[in-house]
Amino acid sequence: MIGRVAVMSKLGRKSLAVAFSAFAIAGALVVPTPAYACGTSVTYGSWTHIPDTLTWQRKWTWNYFNCSGSTVRRKVVVNNGPDSSCYTIAPRGTRGYSAYESNTAGYRTNQYENTVSC
Repeated sequence: MIGRVAVMSKLGRKSLAVAFSAFAIAGALVVPTPAYACGTSVTYGSWTHIPDTLTWQRKWTWNYFNCSGSTVRRKVVVNNGPDSSCYTIAPRGTRGYSAYESNTAGYRTNQYENTVSC
């Protein structure tokens, strides 16, 4: 009797493992995930001091992922600096842009402000 329970237990665990593996594979095939979320994401690097000055700098990177089924046009608005050009982003496409933000004695330049349609 004990041998029979042990065999059933092993078979049950194997069946369960196979079922979970099938769900995991099916889920990965059916629901792909993008590299990042839809729309705009902005990431910032660490502030770095420029020697012998009152200036600190950090790099920021803008990414746009177009989840829609149609082409969109977007640009990055930069506070106290040049805006990006107008980018055409295809359906399911991505676009990136980066710049260095500076802070000199409290006055910031090239600071990311927002994303707008163009």
